Amino acid sequence: MEDSRFDKWLHRLRVTATIVYIVALSLAVAVLVIAFIPHSPVTAALPATDVPGLDHVSGLAAGVTVDPASTIAVKIAEPSVAQRSLYLVVVLPGLALVALIAWRMAKLLRAALASDPFTAQTVRALTVLARITAVGGIAVWAMSNLATWVLSATVLDAASTPQPREAAALAWLAVALIFAAFGQLIARGVGMRAELDTVI
Repeated sequence: MEDSRFDKWLHRLRVTATIVYIVALSLAVAVLVIAFIPHSPVTAALPATDVPGLDHVSGLAAGVTVDPASTIAVKIAEPSVAQRSLYLVVVLPGLALVALIAWRMAKLLRAALASDPFTAQTVRALTVLARITAVGGIAVWAMSNLATWVLSATVLDAASTPQPREAAALAWLAVALIFAAFGQLIARGVGMRAELDTVI
């Protein structure tokens, strides 16, 4: 009964990972195609501190102002090829990494359903997944922030102020830590099973 319930949860997780993989990949393809359609606009995030006049925005209650630490989304109606390329660098790497992680997770769950999930192979797969998430996540974060800064500089009169979003990097590292923790828990279980087998 317990095994059946465990298998059911593994199956649901595998289906979810597969759906995430397909959605992320589809979004990446859609963004790539739309970005190069003639006359299609792209958006850019500008640091609020670099946009003058935001302290006098009408329509706000007294004492309410735009947070200078926030970003303002603007739409570029007729972007150049360089601006389109920068926009793709902002969006595509993150979607590609999510698709890769979801694909590897679906593959791992498929193998766990087909045989014993508590093996050294599962531990290795989770460890590799944690490394991909950590290294890939930091690389995506760095590329996205750099491309956002360069893109915003193309639409501002003055030099843009870099505003890296540390929360995104911490989110990638947190997910990597979860994968690594599950890997170590399974490794501990594998080790305890091996010790029990030697005693028996």
